[in-house]
Amino acid sequence: MPQQELTKSQKIIFIVIAIIILMVVLMLLGVIPGLKSKEKEKTSEMPAITLEFWGIDNPDAFKGVLEGYKAVYPNVTINYQQIDEVGYESKLLNALAAQKGPDVLMIKHNWVPKHLDKLYPSGVLLKDLKAGFVDVVADDLYYQGKVWALPLYVDTLALYYNKDFFNTAGIVMPPVTWDEFVKDAQLLTKKNSSGEILQAGAALGTVNNIKNAVDIVLLLMLHNNQKIVDENGRGIFDTANGVNAVNFYLSFANPASPNYSWSTHFPNATEVFAQNRLAMMIDYSSAISTLNALNAYLNYGIAPLPQPANTITKQNYADYWAFTVSATSKHPQQAWDFIYYLVDKGAVEYLNSTLRPAANRVLIQACKNDEKLGVFCEQALTAKTWLQFNPEENTNILKNMLESILDGRATPLTALREAAQRINRSANQF
Repeated sequence: MPQQELTKSQKIIFIVIAIIILMVVLMLLGVIPGLKSKEKEKTSEMPAITLEFWGIDNPDAFKGVLEGYKAVYPNVTINYQQIDEVGYESKLLNALAAQKGPDVLMIKHNWVPKHLDKLYPSGVLLKDLKAGFVDVVADDLYYQGKVWALPLYVDTLALYYNKDFFNTAGIVMPPVTWDEFVKDAQLLTKKNSSGEILQAGAALGTVNNIKNAVDIVLLLMLHNNQKIVDENGRGIFDTANGVNAVNFYLSFANPASPNYSWSTHFPNATEVFAQNRLAMMIDYSSAISTLNALNAYLNYGIAPLPQPANTITKQNYADYWAFTVSATSKHPQQAWDFIYYLVDKGAVEYLNSTLRPAANRVLIQACKNDEKLGVFCEQALTAKTWLQFNPEENTNILKNMLESILDGRATPLTALREAAQRINRSANQF
């Protein structure tokens, strides 16, 4: 029986059906996107992957996000290991050198230039980084045209003050300017007949019993219109403005100064504050948990850091850790995928667990009214840091600078000049 010819409409239908079948086959094979789901690719069809994750935080801070990530990507196992902050850098470097380092790791915000060769960059664009995070994040983590790490929080120095002392002295509000800070410190300092301080007005002026002495001095330089380094990371603070900032700081531990309100004989400032013997101290948000542990009944408040009188642009000093990927990781893309998930899905849980102020602009809006963290969240918007090639060495240099002035081994200008030169010599090694 002779075959009948297909009509024109039948030919069209046949061709359409053939094209649809071809498209479905190509989708199933993964040649073109569509029907083959990404979830399926990330689960049963993807090989098993294990990522090692190092950080300084308690594992509880990541418990929820690790469980959530495992539910979405069951082929990926993430092993988190908490490392003590003291000695973290040296342990990390030893592990990386032995090819046994983590895939995902936490780094200090100022480590990028120093450890650039040990890191694997992200695919985040600068415009997206600036849109999502406070300004200081791009200043620190965008380097040589790439984004090297992402943070969950940005901490800043703020003013802790004893409410009972302020109320007793009739001081209605904490100081807003440094001039007000000086007056309050003088009013709140109590001495005995021999000049010994019984109640300290403010913890400034020393090195060994003030944890963040160097950061406070650097902040005072910024407030005194003195840049710390130039665009190449070379110290330029050995100026009259730099000297004035250092002298102001040291005056609070100088018995001959009207600002005298603190002594080298005191224990650590945080301890003294918790013991109701100190009216004001400057510290990061991490001091909250310490104070609560030392004295749960301490009546204290946290206020924005004092600023220069008539200042137009506020400046605050930042310190934080961020998340990045090791250059030795065998799975850098998967490691970065986890960090993206962490920063997106795990931020709130992390911040609630660690009691830290947000780095994300959207989350800052939500935490601005928090009784304790609100100040830190808002200050993150005006946080500043400076380019460093060897942060730990620089801290030691600046500590030695202050100590040399305190014990009379050098004048302020000489000490600052020597410190700047040492920082420059250290930077030249990179």
